[in-house]
Amino acid sequence: MKKVLMVILGVINVFLLVLTLVIYPRQIKSTKQAISENNAKIENYQANANNLTVKGYQKVIRNKVKNIDIDNIENTLRNNYSQAITEAYNAKTEDEYKAKENDIAVKLGSNHLASKVMFQTVIQKINGKDYPKSNGLNSVSVSFGKFDVDKHTLPVNILVDYKPVVEDESATQQVSSKKVMYSFNYNTKTQLDGTVNFTELVSVAK
Repeated sequence: MKKVLMVILGVINVFLLVLTLVIYPRQIKSTKQAISENNAKIENYQANANNLTVKGYQKVIRNKVKNIDIDNIENTLRNNYSQAITEAYNAKTEDEYKAKENDIAVKLGSNHLASKVMFQTVIQKINGKDYPKSNGLNSVSVSFGKFDVDKHTLPVNILVDYKPVVEDESATQQVSSKKVMYSFNYNTKTQLDGTVNFTELVSVAK
């Protein structure tokens, strides 16, 4: 009886071994194929997701800037700033400056920039004599940086080249040109400028 049982178990083991040798490779092949197909699907999904992400981002950007005409904003600011700077640096008397003061402030935005420019150009009269800080404007250049869509900010640089007032007439060299820079971020949403950085650049002797 025991011998019969051992024979039966032996046959079963052989059958299982054969079954394993036949089926297992098929399972491996099937599994590898499934993995390969899944990888392909993942790559395709990622490609589509990336494509959708880029398109979605571009759509968001278009929606944010569609109502903002940057070229028009830059042209308006450039004209206003140039006119105001020209008036401020070309004024020769206190009365002339006061007559243009309101127009200068309006064109500069009546904010940080206006205060900074007026501080640098205001004309004082002492004992009936006018003391301007500028003998006239040589040139003014307004340039812009890259517009920040999320923050609604437009970097602005105003380069001013003017004739400084001679404080010491006995000096051997007179300065004919002095350059300064006003730099700040203009907010297109609030229409206000941020903190203005004033930098003295170079002076050119005659």
